[in-house]
Amino acid sequence: MNENRIAFFIIVGVLAFVGVLWWAFENPAINPRLDNETYTIIHKWDMPNELNEISGISWISEDKMACVQDEEGIIYIYNFNTELVEKKVNFAKSGDYEALAVVDSTAYVMESSGKLFEVSNYLSPDFEVQQYQTPFSGKNNMESLVADTLNNRLLYTVKNKDPHSDSYKGIYAFNLETKKSETLPILKIPLDDPIFEKKDKGDDGDIESSFYPSEIAINPKNGNIYVLTSKKKPQLLIMDNEGKLLKLHQLYPKSFPQPEGLAFSAEGTVFISNEGRNGTANILEVEFNK
Repeated sequence: MNENRIAFFIIVGVLAFVGVLWWAFENPAINPRLDNETYTIIHKWDMPNELNEISGISWISEDKMACVQDEEGIIYIYNFNTELVEKKVNFAKSGDYEALAVVDSTAYVMESSGKLFEVSNYLSPDFEVQQYQTPFSGKNNMESLVADTLNNRLLYTVKNKDPHSDSYKGIYAFNLETKKSETLPILKIPLDDPIFEKKDKGDDGDIESSFYPSEIAINPKNGNIYVLTSKKKPQLLIMDNEGKLLKLHQLYPKSFPQPEGLAFSAEGTVFISNEGRNGTANILEVEFNK
């Protein structure tokens, strides 16, 4: 047996071994953890090194996802088929870019400071950039953004303290026609809702939720709003478009080490991206139980 054939059988053996390990890890009959999970990971795409800090995603076609990462003012177009970044749009200097929403030929990027970047004709060499300051700042830590196309607006929520109350995290709107932000929330996530776990906050008896939204998305099939959190524990909250909290999914930390991005395809497929905390960043296709 020549060296090439030996090398071939070694590679096949290693791949088979890895496949068995993955099957065992994701098999409920072997791994009891899966009995408690309310979702299934359908597919995983490992990100290239330049997207190891991936922080926001927006689905743009059957095989492409627009992405941003924390540190660079660049929109990356990732191709699911080739598993490569096929285009980069350098729209701003380095910063802390946390969320991305695409509306037709315009991309919107949210910086943690509350600054919103509008990149018109973002795939064209002649793209144009406008900046808008929302009513929030870095202390609020803005990490979310989604296009609400039915109402011609963008929605976003506060990760840290809401400036209007300690009892909720507000969902706010940016009007795409007037280019103005609403100063009051259009919806509220009540932190005292029984769906959340509570903990005492010092001797004053106040209660604080451990829910810190890192992304928001809208299910195109039913209008439900999905809110992702990664701080302290990864979770996914589902609420209807009137603000009623429907379900809180607990996400397994080893599969979701730092979930920062959330997006839907036009058909309602859910994608969640993880920053590369102690590993490789990825995008997961996830199916949640009904």
